[in-house]
Amino acid sequence: MQHTPLFDLSTATLVYVAPRTGTNGVSDYADDILRFARERLARVVEVRHGGSSADGVADVLRGRGEIRRAVAEAEGPVILHTEQSGGVLLPFWGLIGARASVRSATVHDAPLSVWLPFRTKLVSRNRYVQHGLHYPILPILERFERRAMRDVLLFALTRSGARATERVLAHDSVRQSFLPVPDRPQLPPLSKRPLAVGLFGYVYRGKGFDRLVELREAIDDRIEIRVAGRGTESLPAVPGVTILGAVEGPEEDAFFASIRAMIVPYGKRSSYGPETHVASSAITRALAYQTPVVATRYPGLDDEALVFETVAELAEAVTALLGDDVALDTEAERVEALRRRLTTENAFERYAEEWQRALAGVTR
Repeated sequence: MQHTPLFDLSTATLVYVAPRTGTNGVSDYADDILRFARERLARVVEVRHGGSSADGVADVLRGRGEIRRAVAEAEGPVILHTEQSGGVLLPFWGLIGARASVRSATVHDAPLSVWLPFRTKLVSRNRYVQHGLHYPILPILERFERRAMRDVLLFALTRSGARATERVLAHDSVRQSFLPVPDRPQLPPLSKRPLAVGLFGYVYRGKGFDRLVELREAIDDRIEIRVAGRGTESLPAVPGVTILGAVEGPEEDAFFASIRAMIVPYGKRSSYGPETHVASSAITRALAYQTPVVATRYPGLDDEALVFETVAELAEAVTALLGDDVALDTEAERVEALRRRLTTENAFERYAEEWQRALAGVTR
């Protein structure tokens, strides 16, 4: 059986559409991927935009024009790649109708690419307008996304997310990638850290921060619960729970050095639409700090975390794990193997291989 030779990316141009640096977790992901893209492709043209609800109609039209100029002016084959996430408009609208050699996109909030395609800056100011505009036509919006993404090479960041995207968007084959584990300092072994577990991340609906009372009652009293991340400073006080607020740099290092495991008690995040499949930057941050993750079952989390059905089961597992040095050592080995595999370089190679195959089969 003969195989089609892979295309040489060193002759191709990548037009890359992503949120501006410092906007959100997707922008961090994009910055990391771009480091390797610049080394492999002849030319990389960035088109940056605002985050969720940050752009208006004029911003989207201006971005679409920038994308089209970049594609038209490029020499040789062109890959147009966008980082798609819920409520972020240009990656979705900028891809539609573009005439690149290959069009591809990462679906960060699988199984849909944009979720709220009319969520402009103005619309987002009123939740009743925002939901009133989208909720009544959800089936139509899903069909619209299917048509828009039909000939686009799609990537999802979890195994379950890739399969769900194939099903919901009626796509033949969605490739699986992953969120890379960032570089972080080496911390003390798990058994040498304080007897504590942590919740970490940005506070919003469904992340589990509203379950602190339930968690405190279920987890052994000898185990401290520590909470850190943007927005946590506004959480109500719970006896036996230490709330630190946002942590960055050395403070983030110190937070993870003060816990033996991170817990992720996710719940339903949206009141309508298909169930999301999470690619959690909080989990990759924990792995970067050699810290195991224990979670309640939610689509996407079982790629890297130990998952349980209920908070009670999670609490029982945490209590057993933190009191067993042998089990902690076993978890440390599993986390280290994940760290070695889930690198940014390996994530970029997933894209590079698929772009090479796609370009080998098309002529611009």
